[in-house]
Amino acid sequence: MVTALFAAQLVPLTRGSNAPSIDTLPAPARIEATLKRACYDCHSNQTRWPWYSRVAPLSWLIVHEVNAGRRQLNFSDWESYYPATRRRKLEWIGRAVRADKMPPWDYTLIHRGARLSEADKAALEEWIESALAIPAAERSK
Repeated sequence: MVTALFAAQLVPLTRGSNAPSIDTLPAPARIEATLKRACYDCHSNQTRWPWYSRVAPLSWLIVHEVNAGRRQLNFSDWESYYPATRRRKLEWIGRAVRADKMPPWDYTLIHRGARLSEADKAALEEWIESALAIPAAERSK
């Protein structure tokens, strides 16, 4: 058993890019702070990798979840999305927050600071509604 756990540590993992990105998300400071606190670990290239994310087999699950989150939505790539894609992603964020699907409950068990208060949710909803109200041609600028 101990040998298997030791051998598991030798399995290489691809964590994806963790390069710092230029903040290009057009959001007010409060919204940006909320997104960084609650979303960026899985939905940006600015993931903070805690010590336990380097211990197999837990590391396999964490890396898988982060990579899946980045494929779904990566705030670091916001500017590269087409305007229609940005709109769809904003709509998705709104639905996920309203349904209490994001951030996931298992993530907030360990990362209590990632929990969204009712005020956070209301501010995100207001920001999303205002962003969706802007004509697509202006959002792409």
